[in-house]
Amino acid sequence: MEFRESLELLRRRLDGSLKDHAEKTDHNDIGDIYRLQEYSETHYYMKAAHDYTPAEVEALLAFVDPLEVAFWCREESTHKVGLPICEILKEINADARFEKFEPELSLKEKTAKLISRLDNNLYSFLDILNQLDFEDITQRSERIAATWAAHSYMTDELLSDNIDESLIDHLLSKNDPLQYLTDHWPECTLFGVDVIADIQDEIKEKKSQHEQPKSVHERLKNASRAVSEQVKPEKPLRGDGAR
Repeated sequence: MEFRESLELLRRRLDGSLKDHAEKTDHNDIGDIYRLQEYSETHYYMKAAHDYTPAEVEALLAFVDPLEVAFWCREESTHKVGLPICEILKEINADARFEKFEPELSLKEKTAKLISRLDNNLYSFLDILNQLDFEDITQRSERIAATWAAHSYMTDELLSDNIDESLIDHLLSKNDPLQYLTDHWPECTLFGVDVIADIQDEIKEKKSQHEQPKSVHERLKNASRAVSEQVKPEKPLRGDGAR
């Protein structure tokens, strides 16, 4: 994507971010109103005054909420002149503090990612076992068997394309999907058909019972993907110093 197109994409995402923050603002809370005003000031600066470099545009586009990130860059900047965004992002540890935007993965990519995570979970589990003595391992024999069975069954089913995408998404939301599967695994079984069915029923039940309005980040993710698919030209504001 050319620099100008990337810049237009960032501007549209800044607009979407401000609208979402405005929608979520509690207008009976003075603190919320002040914060929205501060975000609005940052929005105007980032659209009308900041002189971007290509690296800065790329860096901000990597975040789910670029307006929030830009706000904290201005808030915590120790630079007396200008706003060197890339430097400030490192100084405030932005990668760890703010959610990164990840493009939608294909089913094939999700499957490969889950298999890799299951493998890593298994290696970590084996590392723990290597530190135990024989008696401890014996006491955990059922857990060990369940872990192996869960890993083997799920990996085979993923490679055979027999797992529903909603379940793959659910497992990818876990830091340790193998442990999660093992917790659901019945004793003395190598087959997980019932396990998978139980988990899918659990997912459906929680979704129906705890349906919540989409969060700002969820709305921003969806808006970001939509904007990325079709970037419309936008007339720059007066005083725009973007190159």
